[in-house]
Amino acid sequence: MIRIPEDGILYHGSYIEVSKIDLGLCREGLDFGKGFYLTSSFEQALSYVPASVKKAKRRGILPETFQNKNGKVSVFQFIPTPNLSVYCFADADKEWLHFTACNRNRNLFPELREKFSKVDIIGGKVADDLTAVTLNNYVSGTYGEPGSETADRIAIELLEPERLKDQFCFRTEAAIQQLRFIRSERYDKSFK
Repeated sequence: MIRIPEDGILYHGSYIEVSKIDLGLCREGLDFGKGFYLTSSFEQALSYVPASVKKAKRRGILPETFQNKNGKVSVFQFIPTPNLSVYCFADADKEWLHFTACNRNRNLFPELREKFSKVDIIGGKVADDLTAVTLNNYVSGTYGEPGSETADRIAIELLEPERLKDQFCFRTEAAIQQLRFIRSERYDKSFK
């Protein structure tokens, strides 16, 4: 079962320290939609730093000389409040697959986008770079019509859900307000 840890400690890997969160800078088209993404896995956040550096260089945000070792893992504590709406997908199942697909292709499963439109925080398995190919093939119809029994079965089998870690998408200002920045550390330093 995926849930935010009891101690509320969550991690975010990036090319920079993120001590103040601006939802306006968050991108569309990610697994659970636009929002600030965190994980309960320090190792997963750490492994995301090189990808973040690479993407920032590609967009011209960072100079080519910037090194991964200068990237950061920012640590936050989530302080829950009963006013927040939180939904966590239990596993990488059909509903998770369809919701992830509809955030990558707005023409797919609009009823799911509507269903989750008012949720402050959405959690579930992460579609990492290895699974992104499978999801892109699913969205493009390579396995059959997205939403068909055959396409769903093939995609879920290929995703190997047991190896996927978690992610939590903080989608609203109300959710962001419940995150307290604790510290950050350079990519090349070891901490927990």
